[in-house]
Amino acid sequence: MKKLFSFLQKTEFFLGSLGLLLAIILTFCQVVNRYWLHFEIMWISDAALYIFIFTIYVAISYGAAVKTHIAVDILPDVLCKDSRAKRALFDMAKSAVTVAMILAMWSPTLRVVKRAWKHPEFATLVRWFNTSWLVYAMGVMIVLSVLHYGWHVCEDIFELQKLRWEKEVKE
Repeated sequence: MKKLFSFLQKTEFFLGSLGLLLAIILTFCQVVNRYWLHFEIMWISDAALYIFIFTIYVAISYGAAVKTHIAVDILPDVLCKDSRAKRALFDMAKSAVTVAMILAMWSPTLRVVKRAWKHPEFATLVRWFNTSWLVYAMGVMIVLSVLHYGWHVCEDIFELQKLRWEKEVKE
């Protein structure tokens, strides 16, 4: 299981880095075309936008994988001090609350994904390009985020179990 999550984390990092690089390159090309060459290519800005949105979804999932969500750092320092057990409990509670919040958003997200699947939307300039894939990517991001945080809860439970075992061995 650990290898699967490690592979997912590396894949998300690679896709996020590649997406950001492509969005920057396409935006630079669009600026050069528009302001220096006076020749705007409309699909370049559309492609940069779609790639950037996809990159945001990948970055959210990657952030869930490495526990870099927004947090107030002073609270765990005050509450947990140097206790590994308290830190593991705090991290587990934080991950559980995050999963609960994501699951609370699951129902509306699922409705949007189902609607996009049933009624695909196509781009304005390139009629054959289905833009609904962005909505599908959002659904996948939610699933990956729940999986990552669920894995973190399992790791925290294991850490608590390990601490208990260490305590029993010392006694």
